[in-house]
Amino acid sequence: MKKYTFPRKMTVRQMQVGAALCLWKFCLTMKINHTSIDELLCHLFSVATAEDLAEWDTRGSLLAVTGRGDPIPEIVLKAVPEEHVDSFQRLLESCVEVGIVDLYGASTGLPAKFFGDCIRTLQREHVEVPNMAAIQEYCKGAEPWGEPVQCEELNLLLRNMGYRHPDNPETA
Repeated sequence: MKKYTFPRKMTVRQMQVGAALCLWKFCLTMKINHTSIDELLCHLFSVATAEDLAEWDTRGSLLAVTGRGDPIPEIVLKAVPEEHVDSFQRLLESCVEVGIVDLYGASTGLPAKFFGDCIRTLQREHVEVPNMAAIQEYCKGAEPWGEPVQCEELNLLLRNMGYRHPDNPETA
């Protein structure tokens, strides 16, 4: 596996989409499949189009799998191979933290730290890291959060990355 080079400058939205792609790639590689994980992924990807970040955060807190330190439902954990449960939990929480750690306070380096944790988890598990350079081309705007993009733009990015939503393979 080639050495990963961390992107130099990404907005929090870009990092959140990248972290969600890491979670998706991990689940795909480890053959982890559950509707609650799909719902979380869709939510995390939607930060790219969210006009109201506080409302986006609230929606995420209502999911069955939040990645916010809440216990993961047993039915979901049964979908995770036993030898990958610790990595899955670590990746899940790091992935979600990317988008919420600085949401209501000052901008810090924590979103990048958690994003880096996602990438390192993939590397430890020998999972290919998604191409983050593609995210930098699609999601734009000023630091630290960037600007929302159109749904069509997000869907194109996700399709180009290989992501297919299980309920509708034509869109993200």
